[in-house]
Amino acid sequence: LEEVQEDLQLMMSNPEKFLADSSSAIGSTKNYQSLNIRTDILYDREEETSTLLEVFSQISSPSCTNRSRMVLISGYSGTGKSSLVRKLEHEFIRRGARFVSGKFDEMQQIQPLSAIMNALNEYCNLLAHDTVHIDRNRAAVEEALGSEGQVLAALIPNLSRLLAETIGGPPLAEVSGREAQHRLAFLIRLLLRSTCSSSNPIVLFLDDLQWADSSSLELMRSLVTDVALDNMLFVGCYRDNEVEPGHSLFECLESIRRFGITTITSICTSNLNMASVNALISDALSTLPRATGSLSEAVFQKTGGNALFVTEFLTSLRDEGLLQYSLSRRKWEWEMEHIRSRTIAQNAVDLMTAKLLRLAPEVHQALRVASAFGAHCLEEVLQIYDTDPCHLSSTVAALDIAVAEGLMAKVDGPAYRFSHDQIQSAAYKLILESERESFHLHVGKSLWQQSSEDEIDEYLFVIVDQLHRGACRISDHEEEIRLAELSLTAGRKAAEMSAFLPASAYLQAGIGLISDGDWEWHRELCFDLYNWCAEMEYILGKFDEVKAHLEEVIKKGRTLREKLRAYYTFVQSSGSFSNTGDAFATALMVLEHLGESIPSEVTQFEVQQELLATQALLRTKTEGELLQLKPMSDIDKLEAMRFLNLLLLYVYAERKEYFPIMACRMLQLSLTYGVCKESAVAFGAYGVSICGLLGDTSNAYRFGKIALTLLERFQAKECLPRVFIAVYGFINNWTDPLQSSLPCLKEAINTGLSTGNNDFAMANASYYQDVSLASGKPLGPLVDEMNEYATQMLDLNQNFMYTLNLSLRQFALNLLGKSADPVKLVGKVMDEGSLLDLAEEKGLSSLRCIVYKYRLCLEVFFGEYERAVETAELNRNIDKDHMGRFSSVANH
Repeated sequence: LEEVQEDLQLMMSNPEKFLADSSSAIGSTKNYQSLNIRTDILYDREEETSTLLEVFSQISSPSCTNRSRMVLISGYSGTGKSSLVRKLEHEFIRRGARFVSGKFDEMQQIQPLSAIMNALNEYCNLLAHDTVHIDRNRAAVEEALGSEGQVLAALIPNLSRLLAETIGGPPLAEVSGREAQHRLAFLIRLLLRSTCSSSNPIVLFLDDLQWADSSSLELMRSLVTDVALDNMLFVGCYRDNEVEPGHSLFECLESIRRFGITTITSICTSNLNMASVNALISDALSTLPRATGSLSEAVFQKTGGNALFVTEFLTSLRDEGLLQYSLSRRKWEWEMEHIRSRTIAQNAVDLMTAKLLRLAPEVHQALRVASAFGAHCLEEVLQIYDTDPCHLSSTVAALDIAVAEGLMAKVDGPAYRFSHDQIQSAAYKLILESERESFHLHVGKSLWQQSSEDEIDEYLFVIVDQLHRGACRISDHEEEIRLAELSLTAGRKAAEMSAFLPASAYLQAGIGLISDGDWEWHRELCFDLYNWCAEMEYILGKFDEVKAHLEEVIKKGRTLREKLRAYYTFVQSSGSFSNTGDAFATALMVLEHLGESIPSEVTQFEVQQELLATQALLRTKTEGELLQLKPMSDIDKLEAMRFLNLLLLYVYAERKEYFPIMACRMLQLSLTYGVCKESAVAFGAYGVSICGLLGDTSNAYRFGKIALTLLERFQAKECLPRVFIAVYGFINNWTDPLQSSLPCLKEAINTGLSTGNNDFAMANASYYQDVSLASGKPLGPLVDEMNEYATQMLDLNQNFMYTLNLSLRQFALNLLGKSADPVKLVGKVMDEGSLLDLAEEKGLSSLRCIVYKYRLCLEVFFGEYERAVETAELNRNIDKDHMGRFSSVANH
């Protein structure tokens, strides 16, 4: 009786589902003969749904602190990970969120940053269509990005709709390599910071993270660990059965956890239980759950409860007549014994492959073509493919049939997207494994031959990807050379987008297409491929690969001009990987060939000689002549300036005795051959040198002004952080009030970040904090600011600068009474004993000097004068180690 009452209750509450009017069941608008697979219902996902909404409520609450949240959804393919998020999309939007998504693709991993850029392009489109807040959005974006917004607009087309037209504005900073990667991440963070709020948070959904490239993962990490990026919920899905320990995704997630800023919530989706499978089938058949129990049990046993497998198996039963609607009985019926005994595929892919084979030949072929591109393909690309005279049927028309069958969907782009990854996998299996390389080569050739120059540029990565997948089938070497040239173009374009791993892959593929004889017949192509590839590997931290490619260039090069680019990359990479000895020796050898001999050992005599030679040249120029120096045109001297400028980075950190030598030589070249953008650095570095070595603060001040003038003359924004740290961190403090340097150091920090020069951005941040303290800024707010910079240094992997800054932060805490012993740098931030041991172990004299500097100051402030004398004696070389910085020398 209870069961009958329950069934009656269901029929009364859902009459449109369970009750069919006998007079209108046939031919009515409600077609009871069709399977009604409910994509709008999530079965057995109440707990997961509640968790997602709870996390969202945290980031959208104005009272919530530390609002960066990350939700990771894992599970096997077909368990409904993506459906879980999509089901809540409208609820997020209803609550004020801007929901955007991107999807990584196994077949399109080499296409740079595609998933994240698609999501951000969608986000900018939402901002541009927000008519209520459009003026506010434009103002916020303009203020946040400034002129550098054009860099981002090249990658995110819809961003241009939020930016004012720039005609004749200042040129963009010329950056490349790691700086370009840093700049891209910083600008994206600025974009999101300026447009997110508690009333309009962003939900960024990235699907199939198991296929994300390293560039995308690094960008994702920088977004979710940004302490200034409030009100963002990141949701990511991945297949846990395809991600093993050591996978790049797990390494990225571990890095995020170590940083300790982001709250990570994990959700695991499993297969449906028996009750949920029965509910799904009951809905699909519009039949009472009690009646579908036996069928559901059989389906559950065959599929294990995998949601995708369940729906596909149910559809196959209908197609094969084992499940059919009886018009006379007006209900669904099934052949239970046949279903139980039926042998089926082991997974949904094999099941769907068999289904696809029953389609018309032209649909069959179109699905093969679409699957070769991955989970989705732009309609315009398919239209180009169809213009090939070899193709008799329309791929686009055939795919429209696949859309009608529910196998694909037509989405914005316009593009075709497989309804599920497993359908794409099933379609790809239609191409025999032995024929796949030839198939991809045919698709790639068709696109390459039928595309205009503009279309080749627009779909370059798609075309090259298809060609590379079939490159082993190319037999004509001239054709290999043309593909190598196209690979070089793709590699350079990817590098411009800061997608260095895909760029490296394109370039390595190009190298694989050339032979030893091509160094004679296609010399420029060979040099470009090897040099570009080495530069990408340097950025990616692959020192062995960098060295191997550069050695090949140096071996094949006949002149210094052919080898210079390789030598420069070698010096850069060696210095970055702590092989400063090799970097220094190589740079000195190159400078010797460029006519600039630098002694291998520096004594006080050599330093004095360089200073005297520079002063003699300066005496031949008036102030006006210095400001009107001609541009440098000698190619060898321009190269010498590049190498000297690079060496300045290394000598200040580890070989300070060389610093005045390099500064003087750069200034001598500028006075003799004319000026270039590096000359601004030269005048600043020379000013630092004569401050520290000669105490000539007045001339240093004058040369600092010239450095600033040259910076403006060459619009060398990328050099600003280096010039400003010299002028406002060293030189001007001897003449101008300390606090007058603070706005300029702040500008240098922001410019460094926006141009990707994180090293000098954080060096300026360190000096900014030091000058702020010395100039009397209130300690409470300053400590908060110091903590923010400390977090930023860790976020940007500026670990050395973070360590140098520990003493300053602990010193400020001691002054606030937040240490057990006021004259010891021991407390929440550091222990002076441990830091001094580290300085001794690593030979870091600058770190040792900083610890003693702040300890001395505490000892004086708190009346421990005898201890202060001892510390001062230990730190007698502070002026040498700090090149005469005012705050250091004055303190001592």
